[in-house]
Amino acid sequence: MTRRVFLRWLRARLTALVWLALAACIFALVLHLYRAPVQAALYAGLICLVLLCLAGGADYARYLARHRALQRLMQALPESLTHLPAANGLLEQDYQQLLTQLAQLHAQAVTGQDARYQRLVSTITRWSHQIKTPISAQQLLLQRVDSAQRMPLQDELNKISRQVDMLLNYFKLDAGADDFLFAPTALKPVVAEAVRRHARLFVLKHLRLTVTVPEDVQVVTDGKLLGFALDQLISNAIKYTQEGGITIAWTAHSRTLTVQDTGIGIAAQDLPRVTEHGFTGTTGHQDTNATGIGLYLCRRACERLDITLMLASQPGQGTRAQLIFPLTPQPKD
Repeated sequence: MTRRVFLRWLRARLTALVWLALAACIFALVLHLYRAPVQAALYAGLICLVLLCLAGGADYARYLARHRALQRLMQALPESLTHLPAANGLLEQDYQQLLTQLAQLHAQAVTGQDARYQRLVSTITRWSHQIKTPISAQQLLLQRVDSAQRMPLQDELNKISRQVDMLLNYFKLDAGADDFLFAPTALKPVVAEAVRRHARLFVLKHLRLTVTVPEDVQVVTDGKLLGFALDQLISNAIKYTQEGGITIAWTAHSRTLTVQDTGIGIAAQDLPRVTEHGFTGTTGHQDTNATGIGLYLCRRACERLDITLMLASQPGQGTRAQLIFPLTPQPKD
């Protein structure tokens, strides 16, 4: 690193060094013309060399100090642009003024973008709540329809409701919303509600469901957001399980909630990336409806709730998702 900085300094001072060498040659020529003794010329040359080394060393030390100061400031951009070192010359002053103006424009753009994004999130939140009202009304009206016609329509309404929830939580999590409520929450009702939303799919696919969550288990969390995360895990488990079943179990000593299925599993090369935004992997090539959003939102929700999400899978055998709850959660932005 220091060698690279020295070479950069040397290139920056190359013109000055050439002029100094030229001046030394002229000085030697003058001494020669005046027939000065060789010893005197050598002493004069040695003195010039020492002075040149001292001046060069001092200049390099200043250059290195400024380089290190600027490196520290660059690590704290953009705030550091308000604390630039004193300009060394008129040209450097002009550059600093330009950088400061660019930083101010960037800050204004970011502030404006954040404000627009917050307005968008607020609008979508209101829209989501408003659209749920007619969905609930339609579900009530469907109770008057005979069962054979009602169930397909009910399924489609449930899909719309789930998509609205995903859209709402996508923007809330992405915007770092702070309206989540952390409180001691009974875990079993949250699990039961998440399972209830998928009850018809369990029946249609003839999947076995086993839930072992004691009544007295409580966790400090936001119940709605935790339910949303579980909804994504259960939905994925049902979607990719054709036979067998799904087990949801609580392990007290490790404070872990496990969702285990007997589905197609996840390819080993895809497993580290399945919670990335939009990643569908091998499964996405087989299922055109895969969006790569569900597990991403589940991960974001768990991060917000300070829950550790761990995934393990064996292709052809199934997938295990574990939610590990802390004793004292530290909500994340």
